[in-house]
Amino acid sequence: MSTKRRKAVKITGIEAIAIAVPVKGSFWTSLQPMGGGKAVTELIVKVHTDDGLVGIGEGHGGPPLAAAKLIQQDLQALLLGEDPLRPEYLWHKLFAITHTRRSAWEVWGIERGQLEVAMAAIDIALWDIVGKQAGLPLYRLLGGYTNQVPAYVTGGYYTEGRGIPELIAECQGYVEAGFKAIKIKVGGVPLQEDVARVKALRRTLGDDIHLMLDANRAWDVKTAIEAAQRFAEYHPRWVEEPLQWYDDIRAMTILKQNTHLPLASGESARTRFEARELIEQRAIDILQFDGTRNGGITEWRKIAGMCSMYHVDIAPHHDPQIHGHLVAASPNGLTVESFHNPDRDPLWPDLYAESARIEGGMLYLTERPGLGISFNDDFVRKYRQS
Repeated sequence: MSTKRRKAVKITGIEAIAIAVPVKGSFWTSLQPMGGGKAVTELIVKVHTDDGLVGIGEGHGGPPLAAAKLIQQDLQALLLGEDPLRPEYLWHKLFAITHTRRSAWEVWGIERGQLEVAMAAIDIALWDIVGKQAGLPLYRLLGGYTNQVPAYVTGGYYTEGRGIPELIAECQGYVEAGFKAIKIKVGGVPLQEDVARVKALRRTLGDDIHLMLDANRAWDVKTAIEAAQRFAEYHPRWVEEPLQWYDDIRAMTILKQNTHLPLASGESARTRFEARELIEQRAIDILQFDGTRNGGITEWRKIAGMCSMYHVDIAPHHDPQIHGHLVAASPNGLTVESFHNPDRDPLWPDLYAESARIEGGMLYLTERPGLGISFNDDFVRKYRQS
């Protein structure tokens, strides 16, 4: 029996575009604001091939304009002529520059953050090509466990002049839009004020709506233990990133021993090795690794596998149009994050010409090959950074 060898495909070029869209108003997490003159940013990558396929990737976080320039000026040269259907090999080729003598920061003088988001976006674009070459949506290519996943909405930011009545009205709006799970911010005011906010929401929304509480690394261990104890009667679905950045892995095990509430963390983990610490320490119930900021799809899949062995669910941070495929392909995929308020996230309603659809608290994936994403070119041109 003879087998027909596929025609070799080669990378012929990489486009990298940074966009920045101003955010109206100011939205505070526990420790820092969003908006107030700042912008929501995204890195868009397009990998071109000699057979006409174009892979689309996105990167979130880091300095997107610096990452775009890094791709165009340096990383592109490492990938030209390579086979885009070998994302694992190309991931390791790029990652190697972080731990060899010719490391990125020695040769190019770049910061780690811009390299990480650049790698993530490139890797996602390569997987998009793999899906398109196979004629399959990415979630099917990666396992096809389901074609729809629950989507929760993030809101409840601290905003000047807005109190509990406004918070309740905001979250009632999410419920009316069909969301069955809402994440709000905590840790930015004295604990008794946060307890009052959560209590008011639970009494208003009832027990059928999931509430998640995101402290964005606000508390020391003692405060986190007290917070968990006081929030317990309102049965949040999880408490997210409760501990301050400098000791948020080992100390999570202390918190875990002092609460029955599910704990979530990991959006700030940069590699599977950092994620491994959270998993093996039995410090969390839900891992939130962000493949659009660090590691891309290649790294995310390894982490999801580790999580499954330790009975840890995975609920990635941000970018449901990317992460939805990964959660749908994973038996331990729990949910994806979304932003319903266009003032907080002006990207979701206008950036995409084609993408996944969120309706009734569910994300429905398209059957288009690859990620199934295309962009609104007018929007990209309007907000492109240079």
